[in-house]
Amino acid sequence: MSKKYKFPIIPHTHWDREWYFTTSKSIIYSLVDFSEVMEVLEENENFPHFLLDAQTSIVDDYLEFHPEDEERIKKLIKEDRLVVGPWYTQTDQLVIGGESILRNLYYGITRAEELGKSMMVGYMPDSFGQTAQMPQILNGFDIYKNTFKRGIKAEQYPKNEYYWESEDGSRVFNCYLDRYGNFTYFTSEEESLRALIERLKKETDERSRISTLTLYNGEDQRPIRKNLPEIMEKMKLLFPDCEFSISTVEKVMEQMENEDIEYDTVKGEMTSGEYSRIHKSIFSNRADLKIMNNKTENLITNVSEPLSSIAYKLGLKYETKVFEKVWKLMCENAAHDSSGMCNSDNTNSDIWYRFKRSQEIMESLNEINMRLIGMKIPEKDIFQFQVYNFSPYTRNGIVELEIFTPSDKFTIRDASGKGLDVTLLHSEEIPERVRNKMLSEVGFDGNEKPRWVQEDVRIFSSKILLYITDIEAMGYKTLYVKNEEESFTSEKLSDIVENSGIENDILKVEISQNGEVSIFNKVNQKEIKGSLVFEDSGDDGDTYDYSEPRKDWILHSDKHEIKNIRVQKSDIISILSYTAILEVPADLKEREQHIVSKKMDVNVKITLEKGSDLLKADVELENTAIKHRVRVLFKTGINSEFSIADQQFGTIKRPTYLKEVENWKENGWNEKPRTIEPMQSFVTLKNADYGVAVFTDCVREYQITGEGYNTIALTLFRSVPEMGKADLKDRPGRASGMPWPTPDAQLLKKLKFNFAVKIYTMDESINKIAVKAKEYLTPFTSYQSAHFKNVDMFFLLNQPGAKDFPEEYSLFSFGQNNTVLSTVKKCEKEEGLIIRLFNPDFENGTSENICYNEKIKNAEEVKFNEKTLVKELGNNSDIKLDNIAKCHALSIKIKN
Repeated sequence: MSKKYKFPIIPHTHWDREWYFTTSKSIIYSLVDFSEVMEVLEENENFPHFLLDAQTSIVDDYLEFHPEDEERIKKLIKEDRLVVGPWYTQTDQLVIGGESILRNLYYGITRAEELGKSMMVGYMPDSFGQTAQMPQILNGFDIYKNTFKRGIKAEQYPKNEYYWESEDGSRVFNCYLDRYGNFTYFTSEEESLRALIERLKKETDERSRISTLTLYNGEDQRPIRKNLPEIMEKMKLLFPDCEFSISTVEKVMEQMENEDIEYDTVKGEMTSGEYSRIHKSIFSNRADLKIMNNKTENLITNVSEPLSSIAYKLGLKYETKVFEKVWKLMCENAAHDSSGMCNSDNTNSDIWYRFKRSQEIMESLNEINMRLIGMKIPEKDIFQFQVYNFSPYTRNGIVELEIFTPSDKFTIRDASGKGLDVTLLHSEEIPERVRNKMLSEVGFDGNEKPRWVQEDVRIFSSKILLYITDIEAMGYKTLYVKNEEESFTSEKLSDIVENSGIENDILKVEISQNGEVSIFNKVNQKEIKGSLVFEDSGDDGDTYDYSEPRKDWILHSDKHEIKNIRVQKSDIISILSYTAILEVPADLKEREQHIVSKKMDVNVKITLEKGSDLLKADVELENTAIKHRVRVLFKTGINSEFSIADQQFGTIKRPTYLKEVENWKENGWNEKPRTIEPMQSFVTLKNADYGVAVFTDCVREYQITGEGYNTIALTLFRSVPEMGKADLKDRPGRASGMPWPTPDAQLLKKLKFNFAVKIYTMDESINKIAVKAKEYLTPFTSYQSAHFKNVDMFFLLNQPGAKDFPEEYSLFSFGQNNTVLSTVKKCEKEEGLIIRLFNPDFENGTSENICYNEKIKNAEEVKFNEKTLVKELGNNSDIKLDNIAKCHALSIKIKN
């Protein structure tokens, strides 16, 4: 009996919203192409299905200009003829935060269901690598099938069909999607069809366990192929040993999974360039935009959503649609290729604007929420203000703030009267014109004689560092400013002459003349030497990839003496500032000749805060050269075979050396295997004695280098002048993208970075390191709602009725702090809160309990879609969560 091949055909278009072209251009072209898709489906019953790239944002883009077609679209979707969802945009994965991916799926599925139906397959035809957590993320939306193109290698699994499993046991039936245009480039002539089908048969024999290969008829921005049904009928006659049918991804994968065969299971992330380019170093191009993404994601999830949740539980409105708007802007920027920033400069300027708009909306929402809360707290002091802690545990620490004070000599006290440590950075009385403006607005809100007018207080603008203690979990504390010149205890930062080191009660930091930093932990008696050395290497790559130059020359900042050393100190903070010198070639031509004609002053500020075991560093520089990469090195003294870094809702262990690098060209890899890796916020090396972790709020890329792989290299930025280049040393062959100049990607401008270092011993689990990283990215926030701020420069607000909010408040806390809080937010479609947390450990399960500070009606664990019940948790305010699997995230819905 002859072999029978099954070739289901998926008509589709892969619709990049932007790339070398802008969103505006793709939208205008979609008005023609999508209209044509609907016409063909409506007029030709032999053309049963068309996949609109599994993303709903492009449908809304179309409907903005053709709203009259909404009912046509809904009818086609309900009939399963036009297939949309589950994504809002076709997201990339490795460099985007977990919450960003969840919102992308949530808004994509929600919108698709509003239109009629969502495809429930994790279709990812072009994302640059796959996170190991994707099966868990998909399962959280009741999605159990997946298909993707890039990232797998033969060593992981040489066949197309298998189960893919996350560390927590979540799994999807997965089918490798070799090319989403594998059935596109042919004519209807018999010779062309025979050549194509013979090649596809061979591929099926090599890779399919079930003699099935899905054929994708479509490609980037391609219109519908109208004569596809006729071509299919012709192929049925030409190839009687083949079954052809126009189908959907859902139907095909269901048939595959139900074959009478036991499929194998594969685990881990998919980041191999064996079969497809995955651009393993795309995490650091356009560092300016990558940093905007990371800081905006952290602003939304670590500050804005928790703050809005606190305001909501106090009785204020939760602006659900505002968050939806911002998350959709972020999803647009998270799309492939937008998140890679491997785009034209024109397109990247649109991405910059969406980040800027998102940040401004969130900052404005934060301000009004804190203002409204402050206005509802009884006025015990004209200058009182609140400090917010968005961590799920009580915290101490330093907050930098600008507030109005009654003089330049004052004390700050808590509700019990305890004075707090203050370092005064600057204070000056407000100008008379500003005070007169404040006076002119008195009475607007019905308060004709506010206290500040009755008492005729002076008003100073003061910038301070405040050391605050015991600020409650997920809440705020009100503090009071007293004009107490006689007991004035605020101190200024004083310069320490002839000193090149700083210390606090935990750490001691010293710097050598060439800028190498040693860090000594006085508590655990561990020391690392040779940190914060800046490395400059050539970069012959493009906006997709770093590529080692054929003649590189690597330079380090420790070859020059540092300058401008300054040590400043107060009781609560110590600061070491200096300038490291990087003399670098202007370009690769100078690098080949060992010429340096450019100099970069790397301005470093190292900070040690009272009670903190983190060395915090801020770096500023102006990039003056092109075709190079700058990294900062941390010598740990730990020889390593593996690194550990965080990923979405967990951590991952990666080898520091890849044996495939030895013969990758001979084996036909698409790009060089590299240990340049992504992270979310931290990377660590550890041995049986101690560990060193580096936290970042900036570029999420690292590599383990050095003798014995003992050095963490944190990428700061890459400077490349072209979108795509051909024949790179690390990526042979054609150019990725377009061979176009991208002057903005050279980053010839001022750049800022921040990161932190922690030395720990083995009594600190990976959970504690992950919690500390989250804390680093979750700053204290403060606001002063003084009545005299009710002027048009701040916007006018009417005073609330009753001032009945508490002066201190805590929404909930974690009892054990074995887990990381991902975010807390209002439920999307009902009253109640979602608290999302995860166990970061990739080796061990854990437990946690949520101590909710109000009586609750009921609590339940739900999936990421917020509607599928996992388990009931009862109505006890102390919610116990046992046996949380490794790298597993939970969404807890609380109603009260």
